[in-house]
Amino acid sequence: MKSQTLLDKLGRSLDAANVKEAKKRPGRQTLAPLPPDKRCKKIAISLFETDMQRIKAIRAYILDKRGDAISTSVAVKLALRTAPLSPALCAALDQAAAEDGRKW
Repeated sequence: MKSQTLLDKLGRSLDAANVKEAKKRPGRQTLAPLPPDKRCKKIAISLFETDMQRIKAIRAYILDKRGDAISTSVAVKLALRTAPLSPALCAALDQAAAEDGRKW
């Protein structure tokens, strides 16, 4: 008697699962993998409050000039791509090292 009850219960749960499966929307088509030169690498960084203020300023500038709300990740990419390779870069490194309290 117990096994019949368990079988009935299992049958009902399978029926419910089949109904749920039938109601699901079709899945997204899988996209082709990106070529190696188009893939990005995820990293974690620690930023000081002054860095965060600069990111907010970059985001606000792009929003004001282009009307695009950009993510923090995009703001960091913009900062990296527009940073001049000059003595000012070394001065910024010294300033960040003094703020951090470590020697880099």
